[in-house]
Amino acid sequence: MSSSFSGRILPWIAGLLMLLATACGEKGHSRQAETPALHTLPVQYAEGFRLDTAAGIVRAEVINPWQGEEKSTMTCYITGDRKKGQGPSGTVHIQAPVQRVICTSTTHVAFLRALGRSGSIVGISGRDYVCDSTVRRRIEEGKIKDIGYDKNMNYELILQLRPDVVFLYGIGPEVKNTVDRLTSLGIPAVVVGDYLEQTPLGRAEWIRFFGAFFGDLQRPGRWIDSVAARYEAVAREKDSPGVKPLVMTSFPWNEIWYVPGGKSLTAAFIRDAGGRYVWEKTATRDALPMDIEKVYRKARNADIWINCGTATSRKAILSTDKRLALFRPFKTDRIYNNDARLSPHGGNDYWESGVIHPDIILEDLQQIFHPEKNKNRKLVYYRKIE
Repeated sequence: MSSSFSGRILPWIAGLLMLLATACGEKGHSRQAETPALHTLPVQYAEGFRLDTAAGIVRAEVINPWQGEEKSTMTCYITGDRKKGQGPSGTVHIQAPVQRVICTSTTHVAFLRALGRSGSIVGISGRDYVCDSTVRRRIEEGKIKDIGYDKNMNYELILQLRPDVVFLYGIGPEVKNTVDRLTSLGIPAVVVGDYLEQTPLGRAEWIRFFGAFFGDLQRPGRWIDSVAARYEAVAREKDSPGVKPLVMTSFPWNEIWYVPGGKSLTAAFIRDAGGRYVWEKTATRDALPMDIEKVYRKARNADIWINCGTATSRKAILSTDKRLALFRPFKTDRIYNNDARLSPHGGNDYWESGVIHPDIILEDLQQIFHPEKNKNRKLVYYRKIE
C-alpha cells in the first residue's frame, strides 16, 4: 500500500469505525466531527448483508455469514483506488471495480451474469456443475480454472490466477480457516451468505452486494426492483379464491429425510405460491433430519410432492424405498422435481439462475399448485415426474 494511499484511506476508515463502532467498544473524540457523512444504501429484502458508503468508499458487512452463527460480522472496505491491502483490525480493502474474481458457488456465477460481469470470472469451484453457457464455454477454452473445494482447494493455482477477490461459500465456521489462509497469501476473500436468507427476494437481493465490488450501486437496484415487482404480482394471485394444496418436499437419503424448516426459502416459496407446507410450523430455516416413518405420519395425505432430490422417475422413487408409494402424491401422480434444467455433467440451473429469478420459480409453483390459472404456460425449472 503506497504512503499517499495510506495517508488518505486509513484516517478515513478510522473515523468511520469510530462513527459506527461498536463491538470493539471504541469511543469518539474531538476529531469525530471530521468524519465524512455516512450513507446507508437501501437493502429492502435481504437480512444477511449491509452496505454503507462515505466519501466514495463502501463498507460491506456480511452478518452471521454461515449456518448457526448468531454473533459474527465480516467486514471489507471497497475503494476506488488501485491499491488494496489490510486495514485496521484485519479488515480487508478491495479496489473497485474488481476485474478478476473467483467464485466458489454456482450461485455467484448467476449474480455476476445478471450484472453483466461473468467475464471477470477466472476461477471456480466445481466446473462441471456450471449451467451458464457463456461461462461453460470459457471453462472449456481454459479461461476459467477449477480451484477445487474446501480442504482440496488449490492455493497455488489461486495465486497464479491473481484474483482481486475470492467469493467464498461456507456452511460452517471452518470457512474462516479458508479466509485466513487466503488473507495470509495476500488475497482478499469475502464470505457470501445468500443461502441463509429466509425469503426468495432476500436471496436475490444479494445482487446489490456483488454489485458493490464492481463499483455498481445503481444497476442492481433496478434489477431487484424489476424482479420483486414480478414476484409480488404472482404472489398476489394466491389470494384469489381456491383451495390451498398441502405440499410435501424433499427425498430420503440413506434412510434420512431432510425436510426444510418452516422459515426456509422452500417454505416461503410454497406459501407465496398459494400452498400449505406440511412443516410450516417448524420455527427454523435449517433442514430437519427425520426418518421415513415420521415423514409418513405427517405428510402421507399431502396433495403435492415437490423438490424430490435425485429422483428422476416414479420407478426410481420405488427403487429407493417401496414405502414411498404409500404417499398420496405418488398415488395421484402429482410429483414435481426442480431438475428440468440440468448441465451435461449434472449441474442444476434451479440452484444457479433460479436464485436470481425467484419470480419464475414462483410462477412454476403456482402453476403446479393451481394448474387452472396458467394452462398454456410451460414449466421452466420444474417438471412432472413420470
